[in-house]
Amino acid sequence: MLESIQGGELLAVVLAPAVSACLTAGFMHFAPRWGLIDHPGHRKVHDHPTPLVGGLAMLVTLLVLQAVVGHVPFQSWSLFWALMLVTAIGVADDAHELSHRAKFVAQALGAIVIVSGTSIWVTHLGDLVGLGAIELGKWSLLVTVIAFVGVMNAINMIDGLDGLSGTISLIPVLLMAYLALTGSSPDLLFELLLLAGAILGFLSLNCRLRGRPKALVFMGDTGGMVIGMLLAWYSVKLAGAPNALIQPITAVWVLALPLLEMGSVMLLRLMQKKSPFHADQQHMHHVLLKGGYTVNQVVAIMAGCAFACGAIGIVAERSGVPEAAMFIAFLGLWGAYVAALRNPKALQGIVARLITPMSSRTGSGLA
Repeated sequence: MLESIQGGELLAVVLAPAVSACLTAGFMHFAPRWGLIDHPGHRKVHDHPTPLVGGLAMLVTLLVLQAVVGHVPFQSWSLFWALMLVTAIGVADDAHELSHRAKFVAQALGAIVIVSGTSIWVTHLGDLVGLGAIELGKWSLLVTVIAFVGVMNAINMIDGLDGLSGTISLIPVLLMAYLALTGSSPDLLFELLLLAGAILGFLSLNCRLRGRPKALVFMGDTGGMVIGMLLAWYSVKLAGAPNALIQPITAVWVLALPLLEMGSVMLLRLMQKKSPFHADQQHMHHVLLKGGYTVNQVVAIMAGCAFACGAIGIVAERSGVPEAAMFIAFLGLWGAYVAALRNPKALQGIVARLITPMSSRTGSGLA
């Protein structure tokens, strides 16, 4: 299965989880000195100060292992410098909590660095309305920047429970790795498997395990922006050009859960005459926690949904389902997601018929 990856690259993939876990553990000791500690608050599920160095450790893991095998970082210096920019802003935000405007500007600048120095652009949207491919032409740069900023914010917004953002990020990475494998793209496959390994190493310290009822570390906004930028990068590489491996709507399905979460929560806030960046507890994971599910149950439920959406998108494309039908189905799914968040009691009742809540302290999410 992995014969297309060279020996040194395969060793790097195998070592990635251990390197990521070790770097994360090492950075945790310096987190208080760096000011990278997340303290409990009224909107937060955790009840203990937690280091915010997971994202930084994952990025260093990727850079070190790619350097060891002699690769230019991510095969693109433009992406490298864009990542440095959003990492700097992410670390500053984790330490000092910057404004949403400052983070948005940094994300947009990072995306502009990428489109200015590479050909990784969203050049078309596919045949979304059944009248032929929608070519973007001069709008390609703007749409690409919006795509990068959107995915970065989507990953950040779903980062609300121990193990959740890492798991929800890992699933599309693995699905993209499968697409790279079946599409005979060994360089892309190597990078995606390396990223998967880095995320797994972080999750080993971020998930709640037997005998460890709380996360030891968070990825922070740094991790959300780094992982989000990389997910956007690989999505555009896979689907952005007319001769790409997959259709653009399939890439949307692969990233469906974080995109649905972001789109639904921001829409609800606008309907309630609030800022779309207003922090609240309308997220799906909050609704499920209040329904009596444990943190690990919520992560498992949402991970299952993320995998199902991605698999549906891939199978639909390979079965010849028209792009317009996939687009309409996605809009319908978005409508259902919004309706579910607007009616949390009904959602909790539906889910409870399928999966029994296990929390002995309903609504705490700590079990």
